[in-house]
Amino acid sequence: MIIRTMILFLLLAQYAKAQQSSFVGTYQFNINPIRIFAVKEENDSLRFSENGKNFLTMFPLGGNKYRIDVVKPEAIVEFTKSKMIVHQGGGDYDCLKVWDMPNFPKAKRVPNRKNGFTRADTLRGKLSPLRACYDVTYYHLTVEVFPATHTLQGNTLIRFNTVNPFRELQVDLYENMPIDSIIYKGQLLTYTREFDAVFVQFPALIPKGSKEEFRVYYHGQPQEPDMTVGMNGGVLWRKDTSGKTFAQVVMQGSGASLWWPNKDHLSDESDSTLISVIVPDDVQNISNGRLRNKVNLPGNRTLTEWFVSYPINNYNVTFNIGDYAHFSDTYGDLTLDYYCLPIHLERARWLSAKVKPMLEQFEKHFGPYPFPRDGFKLIETIHAMEHQSAVALGGFYGDTTEMMRLMWHEVAHEWWGNNVSMKDFADFWLHEGFATYAEKMMVEYKYGYEAALKALEREKADNKEPMIGEYDVNHVFYNLYDVYSKGCRVIHTLRSVLNNDTLFFDILRGIQKDYACKTVTTQEIEAYISKKANMDLTAFFQQYLRTIKVPELAYYMEGRELHYKWNNTVPGFKMPVKVMLDNEMYVFLYPENDWKSITTKYLKEKTFKVDKDNFYVELKKEKAR
Repeated sequence: MIIRTMILFLLLAQYAKAQQSSFVGTYQFNINPIRIFAVKEENDSLRFSENGKNFLTMFPLGGNKYRIDVVKPEAIVEFTKSKMIVHQGGGDYDCLKVWDMPNFPKAKRVPNRKNGFTRADTLRGKLSPLRACYDVTYYHLTVEVFPATHTLQGNTLIRFNTVNPFRELQVDLYENMPIDSIIYKGQLLTYTREFDAVFVQFPALIPKGSKEEFRVYYHGQPQEPDMTVGMNGGVLWRKDTSGKTFAQVVMQGSGASLWWPNKDHLSDESDSTLISVIVPDDVQNISNGRLRNKVNLPGNRTLTEWFVSYPINNYNVTFNIGDYAHFSDTYGDLTLDYYCLPIHLERARWLSAKVKPMLEQFEKHFGPYPFPRDGFKLIETIHAMEHQSAVALGGFYGDTTEMMRLMWHEVAHEWWGNNVSMKDFADFWLHEGFATYAEKMMVEYKYGYEAALKALEREKADNKEPMIGEYDVNHVFYNLYDVYSKGCRVIHTLRSVLNNDTLFFDILRGIQKDYACKTVTTQEIEAYISKKANMDLTAFFQQYLRTIKVPELAYYMEGRELHYKWNNTVPGFKMPVKVMLDNEMYVFLYPENDWKSITTKYLKEKTFKVDKDNFYVELKKEKAR
């Protein structure tokens, strides 16, 4: 009897341990699936983490319930077959298991001014002779997605024009993604790899002016984003509330070569792109451009082919996989397509009603929608991203005001970032500064100018590094959000300096027209604005984009005489600024680096102030001379 009892006890213990082990894995927070939790087993105990660093002990409460140590208010976790339920603060929060291993992605080293730059960064960011020798005209991506293993398998056809004669060129694919072969005219090509660069050798000299193509076959498990690090991209693997695959790829900053072979340099956009994606047939894939073909394949799989008829930067090429509901509309001749999870259909319809007024305002101020042949799509995803003609908006849940703001921002990138695109990541402000300012323009349209000024005031810049980054190294800003916040403040300051909205918006529309579907540098845009404004804005841009100093209007008063000048500025800084002298209205002053003065009978210390709402400056009182 004792032996039987012991055997039963051991069997129960083994069962309990096996059951406990089945709880190990990675779980998504269903309310916001970007957030993930991990449960691991250590010394026969379960441990819980939501950051991958601090794993907290989980104390068994009987059955499948555990209490997480330390957490306040108290959190009780209950496991079922496919999910974890967190009971905390009177609420119950479902967390679906998305992976059987406790997996917190870790970002690769980020190239920035804090971390420094390496040979790998130069290979990634520089337009070297092995890249400049050819100009990509067409990509055809073919990729099969395997959600169960978080892997891909496929190939990329690369067509190009030869700019300079060569026998070797560089393409790019992350080093963790194996290459199976590279084929040119039916021949296997030899290649070498260094970090994420692939150096491909051709059998003979490729002459200037020739049109050629080759194909790269590959497979692997692409990196997943570390959401604690800005601009760290990869494939997000999640599930919807029905347990079906919900996945997307985001790669701005990290680069498209994290999941498909390409010439991964921002200066070269293909003229057109075909994206063929194979997924399980219980979900569908939405990519950029127009759906050209859909084919049911053996093995419960579906192939979709999406064609992009405009130039597109590589990090915009994407897939979005889910069990999508779909509805459509039109805006004039422009098709509008919306894809959302079925449970969020009502939210999606609410948001879609905001699209036409937004497009009307953007077209008024920036010019026509840039990609009419490819249409306009708004897609519910895990993470927001401005993918060209397939704008990813994150989940259709939470605060509706924030959803609308996010839509304004991401759709504005169709003009600022997709139509007019940076040549180098150092000029990232051209994308984010203008898109963030577009948000404020929509606030101005919807709620009025004063509301827009309050929204601008909330954009606080840290000024830890200049707005222009380091060139040729794929520089990712460590103080990333200054590019957004300071960027939009600088653009509004420019608008205020011009003091002519007709001219200001003519310039914005002109940039969109004259640089349509092109890559640009900050220097080109600076020169364009200065020419159109008929003003020398060299010192203005030097000050705001290449230093961390905020211009300081220094002043002192002697009776009715106001003395003023610019401090904390670059040489030759002569920006006009508005000040209030009499508590009634603002007037322009024209400070320089040396003291100037003005006499006015209305001058009073208590009413004097600078218009910091419209000019990104500071004010400093100094002692009388």
